[in-house]
Amino acid sequence: MRSSLRWRLFAIIAVSVLFAWIATAFFTYRDVRREIGTMLDARLVKAAELAETQYVNLKNLGSSAQQIRDHTDTTLQIWQRDGTLLLNSSTAPEERLGTQHDGFENATINDVHYRIYSHWDEANGINVRVGERYKLRNALAESVASHLLHPLYFAVPALGLLIWLSVGAGLAPLSRFAREVKQRDPDKLEPLDLTDTPREVLPLQDALNALFARLRSSLEFERRFTADAAHELRTPLAAIKTQAQVANAAYDSTQLKQALSNVINGADRAAHLLEQLLVLSRLDPQNAAINQQPVKLSAVVNECVALQAPIAVSKGVELGFEANVDGWVNGDATLLAILVRNLVDNAVRYTPAGGAVDVQLNRVGDEVLLHVIDTGPGIPEQERKQVASRFYRVLGSGEDGSGLGLSIVDRIAELHGASLTFNDGAVGKGLIAAVQFRAV
Repeated sequence: MRSSLRWRLFAIIAVSVLFAWIATAFFTYRDVRREIGTMLDARLVKAAELAETQYVNLKNLGSSAQQIRDHTDTTLQIWQRDGTLLLNSSTAPEERLGTQHDGFENATINDVHYRIYSHWDEANGINVRVGERYKLRNALAESVASHLLHPLYFAVPALGLLIWLSVGAGLAPLSRFAREVKQRDPDKLEPLDLTDTPREVLPLQDALNALFARLRSSLEFERRFTADAAHELRTPLAAIKTQAQVANAAYDSTQLKQALSNVINGADRAAHLLEQLLVLSRLDPQNAAINQQPVKLSAVVNECVALQAPIAVSKGVELGFEANVDGWVNGDATLLAILVRNLVDNAVRYTPAGGAVDVQLNRVGDEVLLHVIDTGPGIPEQERKQVASRFYRVLGSGEDGSGLGLSIVDRIAELHGASLTFNDGAVGKGLIAAVQFRAV
């Protein structure tokens, strides 16, 4: 069962208020008990002074009193210097009240706790002792404490109700926020902009707005990707269908063979396009994750160049690879292989027979530089910012392609924190595709 935020806040506030109330009552009880003690100590002093005065007056009149009755919690003893008990109240114990001659003390006599005040009268040679049972002090303090706690019986339920209603009112903006999100249509991904959103809920609103932005971008990518893929697949499929119809209507073997060859070439182009589309679909979402680990880039490049070598030989293009370093970088070896393969494939594809493609790997400072240099027609400077766009192809190249290769290269480079740039060849002819990685 999930916990309730309202109940949690209610419990925290209620317990805090109750604890504060009890703590206030406790410290008030201590202060009152101290004040009561001071007041009753003063009363003991007054009682001792009055008893001393009355005893001296009676003695001067020639009267003798051995015991007086006392119906209060105060007891009285008057002792002579030689230890003779001169006066004893009816509630006083037989033992001497305390041991001090002057001042206050606490004593337990016959299991009864006393607060005792003693005063020595040098002039008359008597010691007056007045004691008071702590029962009176405790009773007064307990009475004060009970009166402090009495309001809890009525205030706590009322206060609990007020806290419950207050917490509900405080959480009302959050409820409205939840209703706003719940009532939204699936395709309504505009940012939330609630004017009464509390500061504490703003981080949640900002996080949801960021999520909506990512979802909007992802959905836009899906729509664009689907539309572009449908458009690009339509052409090779139509070409395959046309060539199949030609083959079906062919009367001689030469025409049939040519038509079937065109069908195979069209199927190859469609398969290549599908492969590129699948790679792009895996890379383009914003949450695309890569398996980061140290990769020896020279080994990846060497393998890709070896795979492209037969194609280069069949086309009459010289393909070479030179590495001055191992080129250790952090990244995904599979994706890096796709990046290198697309760059080399593009260079070989667009380089005419008799040309050359050189792949170089160097390190400059903290960076590893991968260069793919060809002697092809190059890319006009004004188009270099567009060639990494999906399905964009340079006009007049005379080569078949999907227009996705450099888009995939650019996305993989972005995922690895690398940058892709294009420059003119060394003699003003051809193209240099450079990818700049951070070395490890």
